[in-house]
Amino acid sequence: MLSFAAVPAFAQAPLSDAQATYMGAHVFDRQLEVFREFCAQDRAGAQALDTAVMQFRLNNPDYVAAKESKPQSADFDATVKAVDAQFDRMAGTMRTQLAAQPVGAQCASLGDQLRQARFASMLEQAKRGPPATP
Repeated sequence: MLSFAAVPAFAQAPLSDAQATYMGAHVFDRQLEVFREFCAQDRAGAQALDTAVMQFRLNNPDYVAAKESKPQSADFDATVKAVDAQFDRMAGTMRTQLAAQPVGAQCASLGDQLRQARFASMLEQAKRGPPATP
C-alpha cells in the first residue's frame, strides 16, 4: 500500500529530478495523512504508525531533504496543485480499502512497511511505473 508510483501520471509536464523527488515525498506525505486519519481510530495503531513514521524519517534522510527542497516555479506550483486535486479524489478509494481491514492490524502492518521502506527505492519504482498486470 505504501507507494507513489502514480506520481508521473499526475504531472502536467515532465519533471526534473529535483521536482520528481520533491513530488514523491509530497505524495508520500499525503498518503501518510490518510493512514494517520485511519489509525487515529485505534490508540495502539496510531502509536505504531507514529513510531514507524519517525523511524522512516531517521532511515531516509533523502526523504527529509526532499521535503525541505521544494523547487520554486509557477509551473511546478500548478503541478503540485493538480497532484493534490487528483490525490484528494484517490484518497476516497484509499479510505474505502483501509476501512475493510481491522484498524489495529492494518496500522501495525503499515508500521512494519514504513520501517522497512526506503525512499530511494520508492522513487526508482515510481520512475519505472506500475508493475505489469498478468
